[in-house]
Amino acid sequence: MNPKAKALFGTDGIRGKANLYPMTPQIALAAGVAAAKVLTAHCPLKNKPRIVVGRDTRISSRMLEYAFISGVVARGVDVFELGVIPSPAVGNFSKIYEAIGGVMVSASHNPYDDNGLKFFSYEGAKLSIELEKEIEREINSFDWLGSEGPTGSQVGKIFLAANPLQDYQNLLKSFFPGGINLKGLKIVLDTANGASFEAAPAILDHYGAFLYPFGKEPNGININLNCGSMFPQNIQQVVRMAGADVGIALDGDGDRLVLCDENGELCDGDDILSILASDFKKKEKLAKNTIAVTVMSNLGLDETLAEEGIKVLRTPVGDRNVADALAKEGLSLGGEQSGHIIPFHYSRTADGLLTALMVLQIMCSTGKSLASLRKNRLRYPQKLWNIDIAQKKPLEEIVGLKKLLDELQAAFNGKGRVLLRYSGTEPKIRLLVEAKDEEQVHQVGQKLLNFLKEALG
Repeated sequence: MNPKAKALFGTDGIRGKANLYPMTPQIALAAGVAAAKVLTAHCPLKNKPRIVVGRDTRISSRMLEYAFISGVVARGVDVFELGVIPSPAVGNFSKIYEAIGGVMVSASHNPYDDNGLKFFSYEGAKLSIELEKEIEREINSFDWLGSEGPTGSQVGKIFLAANPLQDYQNLLKSFFPGGINLKGLKIVLDTANGASFEAAPAILDHYGAFLYPFGKEPNGININLNCGSMFPQNIQQVVRMAGADVGIALDGDGDRLVLCDENGELCDGDDILSILASDFKKKEKLAKNTIAVTVMSNLGLDETLAEEGIKVLRTPVGDRNVADALAKEGLSLGGEQSGHIIPFHYSRTADGLLTALMVLQIMCSTGKSLASLRKNRLRYPQKLWNIDIAQKKPLEEIVGLKKLLDELQAAFNGKGRVLLRYSGTEPKIRLLVEAKDEEQVHQVGQKLLNFLKEALG
């Protein structure tokens, strides 16, 4: 039994500082054995079980990838090694390769010294909480000294995928049978020195765009470093300097997207969802005239889309919760304000590059600029604070918090809200305040900041 046994999975797989518990090669090895066992048991496919594995550009990613792969093949399951590739490709290839699942070695938008394991099902979606818990139990009960598995020819084999980047590009192209004419379009592209550094420029170049690329020279320690979707001021600055038509910023593993228009104004996930939802509805592709978003999305999105007869379904935070709602309700579009967008008929997981291509296609087919596509979007003043804390004490146990929240919520008179939650991957508590009056946002936020810093250290 692992003496440190505890909850390993957060909001998006297992994540932490590379080479510190729980993100060690030992845990990655055990996770490989556990995933091979659990996913085989829950997959209806009858072919020889296989798992697809990809990674981002972090210095620690190969270390953890090789450890995970060793655990998988030790269990008698084959591995298709994809190399450096965006995480949505891993999800899609899980289905295309008829695998029992897939794993991406990445900590997404986190700094380079973090890393993680993202798990996908045989259908290409994030794993359910139930399957994660089952894998977690297997990891925590792993017999480190006495574990034995198949021998001889029954040991799993490792296959290097022939050309996964080209396969991913071909998959994206298949979603646009008429092509996308980007000739003459000037695009600023920031791939965060991450997993999309080859795939994104290649497909935009294929469609004829003129690129101003940066964040495209990964060295193992510069992923997300002052670049990518977490630093969108870069694309804003270059768009304004170069007179470009649009800026695209992806995160380290390529599932998150931030855009900026020709004026250098940012477009977050809510803006992108508004543009896509309107286009889907016009093309009669918006199932039930409803989209799914998390509780973090701006209340103005609901009012904007209501004018077009589009409803908004809200879920807890996390793109997995959005994907679950899309599947359960039979919807075709959803996402997060942070830039995780899921066009469910095309991909069961968020895909930043696919989403960018969809927006670019709308721009080209309508002849409208990005600014004109988003000009009627209503937005409530909103501010998000990320507060470093010493402990994650259950919110219901913090004396006085509920009373303060009730008082502040009542003061909004139905035209605002407060959301409070712990980060699933970092020692932080996230505070969101939203209201029609910007001054009220800051006043409420400051009261809660002072309270939380006192209560949680």
